[in-house]
Amino acid sequence: MNNVLEFRPKCPHVESLSDCREALEPAVMKIVSDAIGKGYTAAEAAMVVADIADDYILMLSRQPRH
Repeated sequence: MNNVLEFRPKCPHVESLSDCREALEPAVMKIVSDAIGKGYTAAEAAMVVADIADDYILMLSRQPRH
């Protein structure tokens, strides 16, 4: 899987994002693998994971900042 972070400009959050991706990617890949085991295609599973993440980002954007 390509690491999108390598194409981003250097900023203070890149290390943190890279560490977070390293920590979470195996769990996401397991979710996709489990979905494939239940009969969904890899593309379907990946799209649903992305959709859930997008919904969560939108929910976070509506919360007041402290």
